[in-house]
Amino acid sequence: MKYFLQKQKKKPKKLLKNKDNLVLKHKKRKKKSKKILLKTFNIYILIYKIFVLLFLLIYSLLSFQKKAKELKVALCTIGKQENLYVKEYVNYYINLGVDHIFIYDDNDINTEKISDVIGPSYNKYVTIYENIKDRIKKQKHAFTDCYHNNKDKYDWFIMFDMDEYLYIVNNTLKNYLSSSILNECDYIRIHWKLATDNNLLHYDNRSLFERFNSSRLKSYFTKSIIRGHISNLTYGVHHVIGSPINKISCTNNGIKLLNHKGYDKNGVVKINTQYAYIIHFCYKSTEEFIKKYKRGYSNWLKNNRLELWAKINEYVRDNKMTKEKVDLFKKELNIDLSKKLK
Repeated sequence: MKYFLQKQKKKPKKLLKNKDNLVLKHKKRKKKSKKILLKTFNIYILIYKIFVLLFLLIYSLLSFQKKAKELKVALCTIGKQENLYVKEYVNYYINLGVDHIFIYDDNDINTEKISDVIGPSYNKYVTIYENIKDRIKKQKHAFTDCYHNNKDKYDWFIMFDMDEYLYIVNNTLKNYLSSSILNECDYIRIHWKLATDNNLLHYDNRSLFERFNSSRLKSYFTKSIIRGHISNLTYGVHHVIGSPINKISCTNNGIKLLNHKGYDKNGVVKINTQYAYIIHFCYKSTEEFIKKYKRGYSNWLKNNRLELWAKINEYVRDNKMTKEKVDLFKKELNIDLSKKLK
């Protein structure tokens, strides 16, 4: 009997212990459930944040594309005896994304006209001016006139000659001009890459890019792309020569320059073609270079022999001279370049 009573007294302790274990397990399960719930909540928060970021990214991208689409770009150019290439030139810039092209026809009176090649089918994209024959500094006049007559109609103006083709690296023209790196830029200086004659003596009817596809020579010279809506601006041959003092010149990748002549803050001109450059078909074939030499240049006084000789020296510097080329110079210009044979 005594043993039985002792056993009965111990039993409640065991029950109490079991009860404590159950409470402990319940707390552990509850704690685990809270952890799982918190973890699930954090996952949902993360998914929500990702969704918001994606939404903002897509919205920003669509807004940027809309901004780029709404951007209006004009090209101002001048041409003299370029009828063989003017259609290729116009089509290139239309495909690049230029909205309108203003061409100043510098052909001599009673000779070919650019309108002979660029007919009514191009009226939507092209305006041709033929009233610059008697001006001395024709190129300066053409670019300045083009800008001031249209500065409030377009966001950007490309100021290039008819042998200069803008190349945008891994981007479209309007996306490039809408990019944030150019937000503070009023003038963009674009460097040349010179196309050599590719050892071609004569003209043929293939495109420029087919005929002159050899390596491009880098150059310190630049041309400009100018933001619209600027008053009191005067353009020279290569760059702005007069404008409000608060306007900023930049390289093609948005680096600010010391002045409109292309010097950086250290007073140095650096060649930069990171985002854009100009393929300059300044020589073409030997025959065509000689023809260009004979007829003169839009930005020079006629028969300026010193400047024309400078052009011949540039040709010899950048192109491999052969006996056939030397013979052609002798025949057409009576100039002996035999000492320049390489």
